[in-house]
Amino acid sequence: MPKQNEHLLTQLTDAPWWVSVVLSGVMYTTLTYLVPYILSGGSIVSEALADASRTLAVPFALISLLPAPFSLLKRHIARKRLAKTATFEHLHKMHWLDFEGLVGEYYRQKGFTVSQSLNHVPDGGVDIALRKDGELHLVQCKHWKARKVGVKVLRELYGVMLDRQADRMIVVTSGNFTADAINFANAKQFELINGHQLLTIIEEIKPKAESETSPAIQPPTCPRCKSALVLRTAKQGIHIGKSFYGCSRFPQCRYIENN
Repeated sequence: MPKQNEHLLTQLTDAPWWVSVVLSGVMYTTLTYLVPYILSGGSIVSEALADASRTLAVPFALISLLPAPFSLLKRHIARKRLAKTATFEHLHKMHWLDFEGLVGEYYRQKGFTVSQSLNHVPDGGVDIALRKDGELHLVQCKHWKARKVGVKVLRELYGVMLDRQADRMIVVTSGNFTADAINFANAKQFELINGHQLLTIIEEIKPKAESETSPAIQPPTCPRCKSALVLRTAKQGIHIGKSFYGCSRFPQCRYIENN
């Protein structure tokens, strides 16, 4: 498969799953109906091209649909990882790709379109590209295990930001930044996120991630009055010591249900 097509499929796995579904439908409709309609009534060559278009409709539609399950899987893994991250120890134990995925999930929940670069080695340049409201933000988080990130790193990234014509450069670390680095960032379109800030923003979006991965558990309801059932323990009679569900409206409603 040509590299351009591989890049497109990679971008689709970064996009929401429904983008692949919509693209697949558009691809099928275009090749099955639109292209043959445009070529109808023409020469033998046009008719042959129309037949070829109909033949290719299903394969191209299926190829366009392929990224959808991978997109769902990536989001599921990122949410699970986000829900389990609470300490610096968790951050330091992560593989650099997992750490990038966690940062990407944070910005995805902030409404950004996230593209994670997977074709480079650790300590490379830009790791994540963010797009929102027509702006391009670049993220570098390869120094997540560094105790201190210095101004030299930021100067190099400033050149990358200018070369990519980005609106902002974001640098993420689980450690901290030197005073020179902070002064340099304040004079440029930089956003610095240290370890404490990172854990804070993870805690902010963690309830949302957990609610999307774990459905809320609803308490059982009374079939008679639709009130909530409460777990109780029998204190007398032949069933003493045994647990059962009783209506929360007792004594108005005396419905019981064995646990």
